[in-house]
Amino acid sequence: MKRKPNEYDFVYAVRHTEILHAPKRILDPFDQTTIDYTLIAQPMDNPNQTCIREGKLQTFPPHLVLPQDIFTQELEGFGQQAQKYLEFLKQHASRIRILRYSYRLRRETYRETIVNEPIELIREQALARHTESTNPYAALVQGVDEPWDVCLLHLFMKLVQASVPKALDAIEKRAKNNFKEQLRPDDRSEIEHAFAAAEKDPSLIPQLGKLLRDKGLFEIYQDRFFALLA
Repeated sequence: MKRKPNEYDFVYAVRHTEILHAPKRILDPFDQTTIDYTLIAQPMDNPNQTCIREGKLQTFPPHLVLPQDIFTQELEGFGQQAQKYLEFLKQHASRIRILRYSYRLRRETYRETIVNEPIELIREQALARHTESTNPYAALVQGVDEPWDVCLLHLFMKLVQASVPKALDAIEKRAKNNFKEQLRPDDRSEIEHAFAAAEKDPSLIPQLGKLLRDKGLFEIYQDRFFALLA
């Protein structure tokens, strides 16, 4: 029986989205990432058919944002229900950590095929192909026929959630390294000598900590500093 569309169709779509095969790699924090997706769904008016949609989701390098700017994401090519889903996430931001880190998303050109086979059979076949695939960015999703783009947005949110911890760590390390490279040679030399001395004589560790704090560099070197205390 065909459902009557309503303003909460995105809730229905999210609840009926199942990620059957997730990409093996996380999203790249420093470059574009292209996800090759396959989305299968059963048409509302024919349970003996399956709609197969294949295409690409392209994410762009993330950037850290202020809390009030968390939801300034660009959704190119997505429909009204996907926008409503994003608004829903915005209203519940305190419960959702994945959007404290922003990616831009674009749905690229895709192809759509209707096959006269039940979705259970197509699911089994598609899962077998994806299991054997060597593409680290291949994704297989079972969702709804309408609004199907919400299923892709939900996939994207899950990928961001899985990528955030490692991506944040990578960005912070790069930022620290870049900051260190911009230090004056005299400061860098003084700090390196202080670390070398503290490694030989642990009683100098407090003095090293004071030096780093006085120069406003403790956060940059804190991992290395605390390693001396281990």
